[in-house]
Order: sequence, then structure tokens, then C-alpha cells
Amino acid sequence: MKLYTKTICPKCLWVKSELEEANLQAEIINIDQETEALQRIQSAGFSSVPILEINGELIAEMPRILQQIEAVAK
Repeated sequence: MKLYTKTICPKCLWVKSELEEANLQAEIINIDQETEALQRIQSAGFSSVPILEINGELIAEMPRILQQIEAVAK
């Protein structure tokens, strides 16, 4: 599981706290610091973060991100 974030991103902080509450580990990738990651999400058609990657699927909608965290935590 990977979480694409930016340095200043309230929604990203929210998702990080949800992951912590669910006791889940995710690789945190800051697109401000990793240009390859930025290019990857842009080439996939995304223009904002947070984006959660699970099994190769990129998820950008907050309700779906939260649902996935809940599902994985069970």
C-alpha cells in the first residue's frame, strides 16, 4: 500500500491519521520531493493528492480511500 502526498496537504494528513488508527502501514511518497512519483500520477490522469495505491490501483476519491482503509483493516 502506498500513499502519495504533498508537504502541505490537510487531506493527506487526514488519510495518514486514518491509516494509523487502523494500525496499517503504507509507504508514504511525497510528490514534492519525488518527481518520478509526480510524473506517474500525472500520467495516470490525476492532478491532486492524496492518492492511495492498493494492488496497483490508484484511488483518489476520499470516500473510496476511507472505504479501502476500512476494508483492509478488517
